[in-house]
Amino acid sequence: MGIKKPLFGRTALTLMVGAICLFSIFFDVGKKQILTISYQIDDTCLYSQEVTPTDRLTFNWIHSFEHIPWIEEYTIESDDSFTLNTIRVAGFGAGIPENKGTVSFENNMIVMSNIDQRFDRFDWIHSQTALTSITVNGTEIVQGPDLPHHEPLTLTIKGKIALWPRFPSTK
Repeated sequence: MGIKKPLFGRTALTLMVGAICLFSIFFDVGKKQILTISYQIDDTCLYSQEVTPTDRLTFNWIHSFEHIPWIEEYTIESDDSFTLNTIRVAGFGAGIPENKGTVSFENNMIVMSNIDQRFDRFDWIHSQTALTSITVNGTEIVQGPDLPHHEPLTLTIKGKIALWPRFPSTK
């Protein structure tokens, strides 16, 4: 019968590894995460921005009845979800949780930290007066008046596989 040769010879294996290395030098294959704010009904995009895991997303609200500040701080996760870390609120009223995570009092605000609650998306009926702003890593991305009043909106992370040249174009 004789000795069987391997399916791939050393030369073929070396060429394949070399091709993979060259490809990875000139192209970057990875997952891009895009934060989007859109209409719930037809998914029309109102705002989008590339984000990365560990970015901080913050909602800054004014409570609609109590008229007190309400701040929610989230971490963007690699699986396109959000983890609620901290809620800061100036008092209690309708809809405000009273005991999430570790509760403390700092700078005249009730702080609920170490919450670790996951969310896939945020759906809300927008109020231009209740939402003061949304920030990513401390940079304001939208203010309440930037979005349509009394419309059902959603904020999500949409991940997609991206293939792009690693080096910028010379055009």
